[in-house]
Amino acid sequence: MKTIDKNNLRQRLIDCGYIPEFGLDNTVENLLNLKNIENPDAYAMLEEWLETNKIRKFEPIEGIDVKFLRDTLKMKDPAIILAYGMLLHDPKRNAMFLKRQVNKRNIYNIK
Repeated sequence: MKTIDKNNLRQRLIDCGYIPEFGLDNTVENLLNLKNIENPDAYAMLEEWLETNKIRKFEPIEGIDVKFLRDTLKMKDPAIILAYGMLLHDPKRNAMFLKRQVNKRNIYNIK
């Protein structure tokens, strides 16, 4: 596991369209904190994304996979990495949370 440079990660998120005024620093911290969870796969996914600019697919966790996160919830790659970490940490609860986001998108007609 490599140590990821915080400033490089921050700039990478800005390059992806994240806006500094809308919680960028919290997102950076949350991504870096993936290193501290009991399952290192999400942090490894972050490292891979930083190197290749690609997200690897993962087997569905409680019915949620990369396709669901990207196509249904319209998540960018860093958000997918965070969601993957959430799913690894507490699959049932976090899958329920993510599935509820679909209903919120529909209620507010978010595209």
